[in-house]
Amino acid sequence: MNVAEFEALRVFTSEYLQFPPFVAAFNEIERLVQLYRQTGIAQHLLVTGESGSGKTTLCKAMVERYPHASLPERDVIPVLFVPMPSTATIASVAEAMLARLGDPAPTTGTTSAKTARVARLARACAVELILFDEANHIQDRGQLPTQYMVGDWLKSLMDDVQVPTVLLGLPRVENLLRVNEQLRRRFMLRLHLEFGKDPDHTIETQCLRLFTSLTPSLPVPFNKGGTTWSELAYRLHAATDGRVSYVKSLLIGAIRQVFEQDLQEITLAVLEAAFTSAIWPQGVGALNPFCANFDFRRLDRAGEPFQPSDEVVRPSSRRRAHAA
Repeated sequence: MNVAEFEALRVFTSEYLQFPPFVAAFNEIERLVQLYRQTGIAQHLLVTGESGSGKTTLCKAMVERYPHASLPERDVIPVLFVPMPSTATIASVAEAMLARLGDPAPTTGTTSAKTARVARLARACAVELILFDEANHIQDRGQLPTQYMVGDWLKSLMDDVQVPTVLLGLPRVENLLRVNEQLRRRFMLRLHLEFGKDPDHTIETQCLRLFTSLTPSLPVPFNKGGTTWSELAYRLHAATDGRVSYVKSLLIGAIRQVFEQDLQEITLAVLEAAFTSAIWPQGVGALNPFCANFDFRRLDRAGEPFQPSDEVVRPSSRRRAHAA
């Protein structure tokens, strides 16, 4: 990569995602912060979405909206962004929070001592919002009693810190709230990041709108050639399954093609190559949405990029005991 390509990628990846569910979620979290600042009231929000729907990007956008500040006497962290560890035990979540709060020894001490330090540091750093990304890792951990215990700890921590808290995760994170009624009551506000919820526009049209909102930040113009907008919308949806991360991956792949081949514009042929390089190496010919002889179907069969993922299935305690 040369300097110009690095800069083009930096500019492109810094663009906010302008599609209605993302904007609605951003505005709702902004409302929670302002409500807390004006009244001291801490409301909480659950944001769900499939993988690649923009949850982590939403967290990063809020961190950029309220950046950290280093003062002579302390660090100020308005937004505490905590990606949940894959083994979301009480201790590991507390350690993740301590690390983000700048604790020099986040793994030191008992679980109760770590929890107390989290609350103390959150107040010292003037935290006004907590974002727990990948919250489904709590729901994926262990059996119902374990999920309840972690959820109960989280509820107690929220009551202690008393700032707005947002849980972000896959749709199955709602199962965690079903397990713990007290936690469920705290997350009555809920939003879902997904294309297709706008009754006035098809999912293909929404995908096209996101794509065109990003094209001004490309280093060269996009030229759709003789393809109609409706056909392009269908091809884009087939190539990305309506997932935000895949739309961006497709265009990042196109940017790399531009610099590798010294292109003056991005065409469907460029998107065809970008799909193969950035999304699915086996996506060629009739399996490439930007190829002239594309099969015009969803790429969700076995071995294809949008094959539905199975829900997490845990072995029963009897099976685990037998295996042991």
